[in-house]
Amino acid sequence: MSTLKSKIILLKELLALKEVVDKGSIQIAANENGIKNSNLSQLIKDLEYRFNTKLINRKFDGSQPTNSTQLIYNDICAVEELLHKISETFVDMDALSGSMSVWSEEGLFGSFIMNDLSEFYAKYPKIRLELLMRKEPDIENMDILIVKPKLHPNIHGTVLFKFKTHLKFYTSKKYLAEHGVPQNINDLLENHNLCMVIRYMNLPECQSIIKRAKHLNTISDSLALIYRLVNDGDGITVFPSWFHESSKNLVCLDDLDFEYEMETQCVCRTEIAESPKVRAFVDFFIGFCTSHQVPIDIYY
Repeated sequence: MSTLKSKIILLKELLALKEVVDKGSIQIAANENGIKNSNLSQLIKDLEYRFNTKLINRKFDGSQPTNSTQLIYNDICAVEELLHKISETFVDMDALSGSMSVWSEEGLFGSFIMNDLSEFYAKYPKIRLELLMRKEPDIENMDILIVKPKLHPNIHGTVLFKFKTHLKFYTSKKYLAEHGVPQNINDLLENHNLCMVIRYMNLPECQSIIKRAKHLNTISDSLALIYRLVNDGDGITVFPSWFHESSKNLVCLDDLDFEYEMETQCVCRTEIAESPKVRAFVDFFIGFCTSHQVPIDIYY
């Protein structure tokens, strides 16, 4: 057997092993990759014979990696990532050009993601993103929408990924210095100033709080306006947890008994879900969430 042929077979066996480890089952891995169960099982057996060690413990409820597999798993991941990068290099560049409209709620891009967009533009210089925040989301006339299903229940399309953020109470150091720290929810609602974004007021958990608030000073449909008011020391608000990262001046009131977990979906028109431009954007966003330790579930 030639050296080249041997290396090609080894690569095939290693990637097969990674699929089995990732899926937790030879049968599931085979089904999802369109491979016969027996063929995938044979690849693992051949690799075990090659290395003269057991790599998978086959059990009635799935397949578990052995210590030997764990030793080489990260190296296999690195090989797969390198193959992915090589493939991306030769994608038809015409498919990675032109404009792509992306809708998100105000603040997500401007306050959290904007600094990282330079990496996207450096990698895909021929793609122009039209970032839309003010218009109502419309899947018929936009390419990608990053929406909260509870706030936009009528948006339907292909879900590319989901991630979750937490809504908490935030205020500024200046406000706390002047008014003190709220001791509990009752103290907050009785004695402190609230500035609220209208769409967050519509959430069930927030509605019960707003009804009890004695000092609801400002409400607005502009997240940026509420941010400026709170940042300047004018009150307390409910913000997504990622706002904390974007401002050194904001303080999270962790001691208050309030937290609302909100799911966000990335949705696109089904007919473009597999296009290189969409996949490039999704890869960027997944990388962004991973680097900022935001849990994300990938669907595409």
